[in-house]
Amino acid sequence: MFSNLRTLAIWFLVIEGVGSLIWWSALILTPASRAAFMFPGTSDATLLAFMGADLILFTGASLLSAYGLQQKRKWAWPVLCLHTGAAVYATLYCLALSLLSGGGWIGTIMMAPCLVVLPYLTWNLYPKDR
Repeated sequence: MFSNLRTLAIWFLVIEGVGSLIWWSALILTPASRAAFMFPGTSDATLLAFMGADLILFTGASLLSAYGLQQKRKWAWPVLCLHTGAAVYATLYCLALSLLSGGGWIGTIMMAPCLVVLPYLTWNLYPKDR
């Protein structure tokens, strides 16, 4: 089971990381696409302010932990923990902002799997040899 779960985690993290790169590329290259992810009364700066941290802690940590898991590196699990914490925090922030503002639901829904899948993977992929 652990091997199958690791494989599932690797695929999930790669799809998540590459999807995030595609999403940020679309937002940068096609400014009109930002409107679907904006919260009422906010500017582009509100959305774009997340880019640096998101590319490091969400995209980068997702891809790095996938690589580490695939290579069976000991550092993979701590990176997965970092990614999970950042992703869950961002998802809860988006959820709260959507509930308070009544908008931005597309982004919140896209982030929803992070609330369930990442904590599950992180918990179940804890290295047994520690």
